[in-house]
Amino acid sequence: MGGPPDPRGRWAGPREQDSPNCWTSGCATLPAMRILWAAIVVALGALATPLAQPTTPSSTLPRLIVDAGEVDRAEAWAQVQLPPRVRGADLQLRREDDGEVVPLQIGPYREAWILLPRLRAGTTTVFRIEPAMRPARADRVTATRDVSHVRVAVDGRPAFTYVGEPGPLPRGVDEVFTRGGYIHPVTTPSGRRVTEDYPPNHRHHHGIWAAWTRTRFDGRSPDFWNMADRTGAVEFERLSRTWSGPLTAGFDTRHRYMDLSAPTPTTVLLEDWRVIAYAWPTSDRPWHVFDVEITQALTGGLPLDLPPYRYGGVGVRGRHDWDGADKAAVITSAGRTRTTGHGTRATWMAMGGLVDGQRAGIAMLSHPDNVQSPQPVRIHPTEPFLNFAPQQAGALTLRPGEPFRLRYRFVVFDGAPDAARLDALWQAWATPVRWRIE
Repeated sequence: MGGPPDPRGRWAGPREQDSPNCWTSGCATLPAMRILWAAIVVALGALATPLAQPTTPSSTLPRLIVDAGEVDRAEAWAQVQLPPRVRGADLQLRREDDGEVVPLQIGPYREAWILLPRLRAGTTTVFRIEPAMRPARADRVTATRDVSHVRVAVDGRPAFTYVGEPGPLPRGVDEVFTRGGYIHPVTTPSGRRVTEDYPPNHRHHHGIWAAWTRTRFDGRSPDFWNMADRTGAVEFERLSRTWSGPLTAGFDTRHRYMDLSAPTPTTVLLEDWRVIAYAWPTSDRPWHVFDVEITQALTGGLPLDLPPYRYGGVGVRGRHDWDGADKAAVITSAGRTRTTGHGTRATWMAMGGLVDGQRAGIAMLSHPDNVQSPQPVRIHPTEPFLNFAPQQAGALTLRPGEPFRLRYRFVVFDGAPDAARLDALWQAWATPVRWRIE
């Protein structure tokens, strides 16, 4: 893709167990004792056979057919809805061609998370869905709930924390800035923090958060982003579900957008987040990967208008010591930088700088289903702030009865961003594998 010279040099430097059978008494005669011992021998023989051995011929096991599409995939994640006939909590996939076993994780609604091995473009792979031959691995990804906060870890390493109810304000910060419903801190696999909370020059910035800025609602203009104006606010409402597993962990939460400019505070819309963290395959450069999927729904019969504006939506605030035009580097999927990227469109963007003398950063990927895709970006000229801002491309209107959805993926890494790897990750996410169950 055309553009200025490559700027990347700036970066150099609950499983359920079956209940055991109960013993019964009443064997009073020798024939009865012989019958009992025969039953014991048969039972012990059954226990010597792997419990997970399929009880039906392989030809009758359900098959999962996966079409890689037109994209080469170093690894491929798939979410598959299992039909009622596929039962059991401990399942695995087995490739028909070479017998390779692929793990999967069953969610509470019978959705299966699957990490598929390398798939080449234009190929179709067939798997058998069968009982697992051994117990599932311990949860690699954990979401630990602490009242309204959730701490997510991958292989025991902290990845990020969701803040539900607001915590204590930093000293000297006005109560008007009190806010919950965001993600902070976010850390790299080596433990380096890359986000900031309540930064001195923008107290309303919080790690990874969402809010609309310029709006029109019922003849008023509540600003849900700039809290000091006291016309709007985003509040935490509830944390409904968390889960952990060998492949994914996550949680569901809800926020409410409050119009404080109304005669009495009014709930304008409800915002649901589903956050999913992944046990990404290990490599020489591990990273933390998680999705934030947002659904907004108006609570009444009036629309919410979003006039054109330079920022608003989902933002990322980097560390405070990255403040300054020369303290953090920024790059987009189009090769744009901090000085050339604002207002341009991109599928992903990344920023980072030094943390304890070592490079670290965070990338934000925008799904092609998002409105105004590829979305325009807001890149602050001197502060570590990134935002996909769909309002830059024109006015939007949220209408009653029409859920408004946004999907973003975050990649947190040590070192400089790997543009080729981020491109491949976005392509695989944007064009998921096609599947069917027979």
